[in-house]
Amino acid sequence: MLNFKPLTLDDIPTIRPFLKYQQSRICDYSVGGIFMWREFFKTRYTIYHGVLIFQVRYLSGVTAFAVPLSPNPEGITIALEAIEQHCRETNLPLVFCTVPENVLPRFRERYPSAFIQPSRDWFDYLYLTEDLLSFRGKKYDGQRNHINKFRKMVPDYSFEEITEENLPQVCEFYDNFAKLYEKPSELAREESSKVKELLRNYDKYGLFGGVIKGDGKIISMSIGERVNDTLFVHVEKADIRYPGAYQVIVQEFLKHFAQERDTYVNREEDVGDPGLRKSKLSYHPTTLLEKSVVLVGDL
Repeated sequence: MLNFKPLTLDDIPTIRPFLKYQQSRICDYSVGGIFMWREFFKTRYTIYHGVLIFQVRYLSGVTAFAVPLSPNPEGITIALEAIEQHCRETNLPLVFCTVPENVLPRFRERYPSAFIQPSRDWFDYLYLTEDLLSFRGKKYDGQRNHINKFRKMVPDYSFEEITEENLPQVCEFYDNFAKLYEKPSELAREESSKVKELLRNYDKYGLFGGVIKGDGKIISMSIGERVNDTLFVHVEKADIRYPGAYQVIVQEFLKHFAQERDTYVNREEDVGDPGLRKSKLSYHPTTLLEKSVVLVGDL
């Protein structure tokens, strides 16, 4: 039987090295995606024969497993066999969650009778970094117009990297933002709680971020990380009393942090929120990264 233990912030140094083995670019295999949602999904983990395995309580409350992370295909096969045996010994149905599209052929071959269900609300929005850096072309007329409005309203704005010195101001900004704009849903409350945790443990998370300042205060913020060739944006908040604040932080964040190797930007899911879906689509993703639940059932 596999020995899973609860995931804590102290486990970040243990987990981070495995993330380079993900080839799908989905946010579920990033520090922010894993640790900010670890309590919501009751995430537990084990390292078995050098392979990282996550066990979670997925959206329907069912126990499920993420795709194992291993430096080689043989390690994944060993991990799948161990998960199968674990389910037999614990009388759990075998369910995998957040399975990226490129892994599905392997799962179909191994579990030919499995039921596979894509989860559209949890598809990730993937963009070309070059597109969001330049907002070039007619399709980005809206973004450029918003940025121009912001520049007229706040002509002296500046971008600052989040540091130990300005972190108290960033915390104050987010506390005020949450009071004004936090949505009542369970997902939104959990996200807000974990943004506050992230700011309190900024060094421990090991992410990077920046803020837009103007009128003597912080107007917007963004926090993310890099995994392989992709920048992940985990937190992006702006005071909408300043039209264009979101568009400006999107572009300025990339101007400051994007490197030559960062081909893509992952701006995560819309979780079925109509407004969020409209907003993410308006930035013209190069693709939506599909994720599926794979229900194998009793073994």
